[in-house]
Amino acid sequence: MTFQQRLILLVTGLVLLAVAAVTTTMAWTTRAALTERIETEARLAAGLLARGAAQSRDIPQEIDALLSERLLSEATLTAHLVALAETAKLAPRAINDRLKQIAEAGGPDEMWITDNRGRAYLHNLSGPDPLFGQDAKGGPRHGAYTGLLNRSPASVVSEPAMENGKLMKFAGVAGVDKPRIVQVGADVRRLGDMLRKSGADGLVDGLIATRAVEAAWLLDRDGRVLARGAVVADGTSLSDADTAAAKAVLPGGDVTVRVSGNSLLALAPIKYAGPTAAAASATGVPAVAAVRVAYSEPGAMLSRQLKIGGLVGIFVLALGVYACMRFARDQMAPVERLGEAVKAMEAGRFNPLTLNEAAGRDDEFGRLSRVFRRMAMEANAREETLDAQLVMRGAELETKSEKLAAAEQLIEEEQRAARDVQSNLLPRQLPVGRDSQFYGILVPGHAVSGDFYDVVELDERHSLLVAAGVSGGGVPAAFLMLMVRGAIREAARPGVGPAAILTHANERLCGESPFNGFATAFVAVYDRAAGTLVHASAGHRGAARIATDGAVQFLSEAGGPPLGVRRGAPYSEATTVMTQDDTLFLCTDGVLQSVDGQREPFGEARLAAALAHSRGMSVRDRTEMVLRTVQAHVGADGILAGDLVCLVMRRLLPVTETAEAV
Repeated sequence: MTFQQRLILLVTGLVLLAVAAVTTTMAWTTRAALTERIETEARLAAGLLARGAAQSRDIPQEIDALLSERLLSEATLTAHLVALAETAKLAPRAINDRLKQIAEAGGPDEMWITDNRGRAYLHNLSGPDPLFGQDAKGGPRHGAYTGLLNRSPASVVSEPAMENGKLMKFAGVAGVDKPRIVQVGADVRRLGDMLRKSGADGLVDGLIATRAVEAAWLLDRDGRVLARGAVVADGTSLSDADTAAAKAVLPGGDVTVRVSGNSLLALAPIKYAGPTAAAASATGVPAVAAVRVAYSEPGAMLSRQLKIGGLVGIFVLALGVYACMRFARDQMAPVERLGEAVKAMEAGRFNPLTLNEAAGRDDEFGRLSRVFRRMAMEANAREETLDAQLVMRGAELETKSEKLAAAEQLIEEEQRAARDVQSNLLPRQLPVGRDSQFYGILVPGHAVSGDFYDVVELDERHSLLVAAGVSGGGVPAAFLMLMVRGAIREAARPGVGPAAILTHANERLCGESPFNGFATAFVAVYDRAAGTLVHASAGHRGAARIATDGAVQFLSEAGGPPLGVRRGAPYSEATTVMTQDDTLFLCTDGVLQSVDGQREPFGEARLAAALAHSRGMSVRDRTEMVLRTVQAHVGADGILAGDLVCLVMRRLLPVTETAEAV
């Protein structure tokens, strides 16, 4: 077989292969994109149906809770109104008239106020006075409200129930001026009708009305269909395999997609929140949302693309064969000369005289031959030069690598020394006593940031709590941390307040520090007997008081600028009372400034939410939960902003008891 024939076969084969590869790639890419779009739409539709079902399940409970809060508020207002009216010596008839006016103006539908024996002598409805605690016919549901006379409990809310042809919900509170029952009620029938209209059938019908899916179902955990709908009337049946797949969906898993005949079936678990989540496994409660979409379009699109590609390939192949024959016949001679020159160049024995014949042509191949001859000669000269430069660069690279390794080792030694200084300065043991509970932790970062915490026992009654962070990192940060800690401990004496301690530390840092760094600090003097906390902040954030009910109060308003910034800066202080089960939480900027993948810092708002969520926990559990929340916020793509330092103190005894003991 001649070179010309091989060239024709090679070029035509490559053209045919390229056409086939491009056609197949485009067809499969189009099919994959279309399939991905259909799967995405199916997942979105199933997810929307699942979220709608979960919300329709939770809405009644949330509305009932809001209605209960409103009724309790109205009962409390009614109790105060009756107390004020009786203090003003109004007659019971006048009070009843006023209650009727309130009900007609949009207040509670029913209001019942008893005396200290449980007789409802005040009410807005006409009729006899019922006696709470007895089975009085025609009266409100009041058997569970008799405990309000003894304020045990202080408030009661009952479930909605039919009474006198109305769906009534009642709430009651104890009297504010004397033992009595104050009960209010509202007709919630219209609310029940609205909740029924927003149920599972309404969700399915709304999704089918969009024509985005062929059919939709809501199933319980046992695979029973609770609601269904389809564009075509006979398309609402699920196969046994589809039902089994729906039963296998994990309650907390993701949306799954499977091929079912000529359709695509998406299955999404319905995720409930709060108390409803425990009931999601019961029979008759929607647990899985399923939608079916058409899946025949990708196959048809693939078939069309392959047919078009085949026709285009035949045309391109014929054109390529013709072009190759013309090219091989007209240009074979110079190509052979160039081929021989290339082989000689690769073998290192190129002779420029071998291209004289080809270089003498006045066409493109002649110019190409001349350019190739000149480039080959330059390449030979450049190769010799590069060999010499390569030897020199190798020696330089080896020298720089040795210097880099030495620098890295020096940095590691500095970091290790700074970490040792930081760990040795932390208190070995925190105070232990029955009045308060302490816990401190340092989670090291990638580089030493110089953050630390400290607890100093000033006397048998007072303790000094410190949380501080310094600028920079490495050995300079460790040195600044040592200076700040030493200055604070030097000024820490009984009777010296936080403002004076910070003033002393600021003067020391401004006058003696060899670095241009600064430090932030939060200093508090804690009276273990009286429960008072006198505190001051030097540009430090992250100090918060968590009340027993979960309310979070940040304590950074009193103080002054960071330490080491301005000599003679004034510092103010404030006093906070720590009651029983109140908690003081201190942290450094490493907690607040850690960012996620979108460079969003953790911040005080997320810290406050985490602290409120940890209501009732011990100091250790609360600290670990905050650190887990920070690490979850950072994730795999975020950055921890240095060391994570936390110091937590929880008061265990009431203030009065402790003060009397002292």
